Amino acid sequence: MKREISQVLADMICDEKRKEVIIIEGARQVGKSYLVNDVLQSLKHSCHSFDFEKHARVRRQIDRTTDFHDFQTLFIDQYGVKKGDILFFDEAQECASLANYIKSFKEDWPEVKVILTGSSMNRLFSKGKRIPVGRMRSLCVFPFSFIEFLKHLRGNDLPDFIKSCPENIPSSRHELLLKYFDEYIGVGGYPEAVQAYKDAQSPYEVIDEIIAFLSEDFARKEEHHPRLFQNAIQAVADHIGGPSKYTHINTNKYQVRKVIEAMKAWHIVLEVEQRALDPQKRNFLPKRYLHDIGVINRQRTMMIPKISIIKTIDPALRTPLGGLFENAVLLNLLEGESAYKSIGTWKKGNNTDIEIDFVLDIPEERVSIPIECKAALKLYDRHFKNIVHYLNATQQSFGILISAAPFQVKTLGNKTMINLPVYLASRKNIRNYYFRLK
Repeated sequence: MKREISQVLADMICDEKRKEVIIIEGARQVGKSYLVNDVLQSLKHSCHSFDFEKHARVRRQIDRTTDFHDFQTLFIDQYGVKKGDILFFDEAQECASLANYIKSFKEDWPEVKVILTGSSMNRLFSKGKRIPVGRMRSLCVFPFSFIEFLKHLRGNDLPDFIKSCPENIPSSRHELLLKYFDEYIGVGGYPEAVQAYKDAQSPYEVIDEIIAFLSEDFARKEEHHPRLFQNAIQAVADHIGGPSKYTHINTNKYQVRKVIEAMKAWHIVLEVEQRALDPQKRNFLPKRYLHDIGVINRQRTMMIPKISIIKTIDPALRTPLGGLFENAVLLNLLEGESAYKSIGTWKKGNNTDIEIDFVLDIPEERVSIPIECKAALKLYDRHFKNIVHYLNATQQSFGILISAAPFQVKTLGNKTMINLPVYLASRKNIRNYYFRLK
């Protein structure tokens, strides 16, 4: 299945004006290699692909090269690389010497496009190796979005409806899409787990195996105890949507800081810093999220009943839905963006609960759109309260509420606020609704 960000990568590869190395990042098993290979097959370029976890001989050859000219000669003479070709190195972080040549790819071999992928690219630029600023572009790949999940299960009709930015949604279709989103938060977006679900098999077994493999791989390469990895996953899952503390993980602060930073570099943990408008007020705890909502749900359902957007009524069980909403929205806001893209969030002050979950910037408009997530099937004026506070503080006029309620446009003076059903929440849709209704 073609990924939603396939065109983004194709445009990067075909951009003749930009010669930077393209780096594709993301956690293991999210489909990085599939994405690159699928896009390359659709292009007319000649491509030379190497997986450094499988092609140990090529990796050793590169490690023996003495300089970039030697590297260049190796690939021209022995692998037939020529002008206009593409060099694709999968799991690039496994080749210690490759980072030395990234600067030279752009400056000394611009007629060859280079693509690198990896789940822990921080290891490519280990201590003592400078990151070649301005010589590379990055793209972060996440598991399936809801649209991709739906496309894999149902084909294109419903995903195309979602991407059309509808305003009039029949109640029967609204309920159907909520039902599918319910399934999505249970299964998540790992392609292998979604396929298992489609085949009427257990996606949880797939998720458990992926997390177990990730834990072993992380412990081996980052030299952390596997239990610390699992504890960190559990702690983040338990506090999705709320302030995240190092004390949530049962070890000393030094070890927690190291493991969280490494998990961020592996794109397993996503961190969002809360900010105030006053730059002096920035001592808020961050919020942390996971790269796949199926993992979150799996960690929680081991101990508590399955939660449902439609069926769960108990407030104590319904509260975690807000965190799952936030996590799903964050993944959609980051989809198709640089691995270094950060999302803003806002808090009015230390002694208040007035905050905005995410702030999406539209640079060409010099606008920041506040996005608030509420796990509610019905809307009340109080659900828009924090958005109004933000719009008043920033003297702006457009905000987004994401919930399980039907589509609604709410006006208050010169302010326009849209309630988007959670299945419509994507970066592209939010931008399109802004330009249509601002």
